[in-house]
Amino acid sequence: MSTNSADILNTPGYFYAISYIFSCLVILMTNRRRFRIWKANILHGGIFAFLLGFMILTDGVRTWLFVPSMCMIIGLILADLYFGCDFTFLQACYYCLKAFINGEFAASLCWQIYYHFSRRIAVDNPQLWKWMEILGVYIVVYGFFYLLEKKLHADTEELHITGRELLVVAVISVSVFCVSNLSFLDRNGLFSGRMAADIFIIRTLVDLSGLAVLYAYHFQMKEMQMRFEKDTLHNIMDMQYRNYQLSQESIDLVNQKYHDLKHQIAILRAETDAEKNLGYLERMEREIKIYETQNKTGNKVLDAVLMTKSVYCQKKNIELKIMVDGALLDFMEDMDVSALFGNMLDNAIESAEKQKEGKRMVGLYVSGEKQFLRIRIQNYCEEKIRFKNGMPLTTKKDKRYHGYGMKSMLKTVEKYGGSAMASQTDNWFELKILIPLKIER
Repeated sequence: MSTNSADILNTPGYFYAISYIFSCLVILMTNRRRFRIWKANILHGGIFAFLLGFMILTDGVRTWLFVPSMCMIIGLILADLYFGCDFTFLQACYYCLKAFINGEFAASLCWQIYYHFSRRIAVDNPQLWKWMEILGVYIVVYGFFYLLEKKLHADTEELHITGRELLVVAVISVSVFCVSNLSFLDRNGLFSGRMAADIFIIRTLVDLSGLAVLYAYHFQMKEMQMRFEKDTLHNIMDMQYRNYQLSQESIDLVNQKYHDLKHQIAILRAETDAEKNLGYLERMEREIKIYETQNKTGNKVLDAVLMTKSVYCQKKNIELKIMVDGALLDFMEDMDVSALFGNMLDNAIESAEKQKEGKRMVGLYVSGEKQFLRIRIQNYCEEKIRFKNGMPLTTKKDKRYHGYGMKSMLKTVEKYGGSAMASQTDNWFELKILIPLKIER
């Protein structure tokens, strides 16, 4: 099959259009969708049709219209990913640049393979061979990209992107695109290739190098994020445990003063005959006896945590209802008990503080059900909460540094083979935890 060299240099627009759509599809398939599957498919199909038509219409543009055309193409890719996936705008921009460079590489490689064999192999049906080659190359390339993206999502739910990180990726992507297409815009340039084969090789290798840098940077960001999350979770557990230790020291001191006070009341009662003083002493004794019955759950760690949270709730006019069988928690390590219940109560109390007076209510319930430890905490919350995989999403603006309390709880629950599920019904937020109990035979 003979092909004119001038024509072969101009890669058909539909090669790129199909490549970009495959690239977007890989991102869509490996990330959480924003809409239902049928809505996402309609959106993706509409953008694909528009992109295909636009690239066929602008095929071969090499004048001042080239840059605006490329901006339009990138804008369509961005729209497809932003509205198709549950991304923030920065995340959508990041994955848009990755999808664009992926598409550039796949289209370049596909056309280079076609160009190489079109000069050496004579076929009866050139169009059929071309489409078979397109599908074959794209399926192999994007099958690899799909597996790579799945690998990247194996240990982290999502990648947090900052403006600085997006700027680095943008500089890499723009540099790769400019260098790879330099020979197509000006074949007489200082760093341009002269022969068609050289131009194709330069473009494909530059795109491949750019992909390697982008994915290496992605792996680096992922490792840094995982290390940050690990350190943060450890610090949260350590902080909750230190709070428990401080609370326990305070409780021990109060207990000592409480017993001393009981003895002093008994002495005063024996030394006075005045009915007025006796009545005062009896009221005082009843009030301090309330302390004696407070938060005696059967687990000293949980008692200390509950005492601290109860005092705070009293200051903030939060009604804290507790029905707990703490003896069921004996199989858990002290640090895990303090971290789990400390974070649970902190989140619930923080949410309750935002409610109006009279609606600040938190309830904690711990019981045994068959062979499971059942933990349930609920709080009144008028704010509508979004959920992902059965867990609430943080409402803080900077999600990069929030939501670790919930992650710490899940890590503790998973450590003991349990599961957790959150929900919101009639303005009541509820977190349920089930942990299998080890029954001694």
